[in-house]
Amino acid sequence: MSALTILEGKTRPIAQINKAFLLGWAFVVWGCGASVERSPESDYRLYQGDTQGTTYMIKYHGADSVGQDVIDEVLEQVDIEFNLWRPESRINAINAYDNEQVVYAFVDSTRLWSVLWDQCLDLYEASQGAFDPTVHPLVELWGFGLKNSTSVTEEDVASILPHVGMTTDRIDLDEQEIGRIYQNTHVRKGDSETSLDFNAIAQGLTVDLLCEALEEQGVAHYMVEVGGEVKCKGVRSDGQPWRIAIDRPVDAAFGERPLQVVIHVEDAAVCTSGNYRKFHEVDGVRRSHTISPFTGYPVEHGLLSVTIKAVNASTADALATACMVWGPELGRAFISEYRTLNPEESIEAYFISSGENNVHIYWETVGWNQALRPEDQP
Repeated sequence: MSALTILEGKTRPIAQINKAFLLGWAFVVWGCGASVERSPESDYRLYQGDTQGTTYMIKYHGADSVGQDVIDEVLEQVDIEFNLWRPESRINAINAYDNEQVVYAFVDSTRLWSVLWDQCLDLYEASQGAFDPTVHPLVELWGFGLKNSTSVTEEDVASILPHVGMTTDRIDLDEQEIGRIYQNTHVRKGDSETSLDFNAIAQGLTVDLLCEALEEQGVAHYMVEVGGEVKCKGVRSDGQPWRIAIDRPVDAAFGERPLQVVIHVEDAAVCTSGNYRKFHEVDGVRRSHTISPFTGYPVEHGLLSVTIKAVNASTADALATACMVWGPELGRAFISEYRTLNPEESIEAYFISSGENNVHIYWETVGWNQALRPEDQP
């Protein structure tokens, strides 16, 4: 779950931001669930609509209008491959495949599976399993997927844990080539009960793909957001950096989202994961939507939210989830080591944890302030 807000002016309650942000914009419908807006006072263009059970917003300037079909094509590509809520999606077909003796073969025309698979494997190994797309059956067990759950037993968890883990003996993917020419993609399921859930990285991936599509159309100044995961390039039309707000991790009244800090984002992605809004009550206990692939249970620790800055939104999205699995202390150690080992990814992090007497504890990497220039500190 993300907790970011796009800002143009001063920090204000979210209800006021939405109203002020749309004031003075012409509105034209562009098909099902999508719209494009053109400001009468600037050369900004704004696309927005519904996708992946959430919303998206694309704002850019300094280039000719990008057709809605370009945006829709990217959204459809991700949706038909990785959307668990779409019955005919590729991921649902793979999850349902239960033949351990025969591979599941398909033509990956966009090559999205190969790219995402390699990235997920790298992040799974780097996080020592904290980021794990095979957590899917546990997500379903605890009622955060397509099923509702009111009671979970130790036996339920114990029966699923052996099928969790992104290892080649459980599930593997590779491309088949003849004379270095791609033929098709094979998925091998050594464990028919292993299944996939890319929700911890899919929105970030969508952001990255939308950014690539914009750049192919000659757009050099943009802000792209999907479900709160954001990537910005260049500057606003006034020459100032794009401004993004991180929500304060507290329960708030409907329509209100108190802001924690406002940051300037230039040529970077910023993604946030948190446990303070999305939860279920199971057996009378409030359960976090972050499921530990190590224990099989929703995490129980004081880390409320993690914001990651990175070159790519998919990386930031996945790392934020891994930190939420690890918790405040181990999460700090993990992200500190990861950014040291991967300097090319320009990783920075901002943690908010709960302390005694409802006091929040803040931690940030050494380059957070320099990289993102926060305007408002706690």
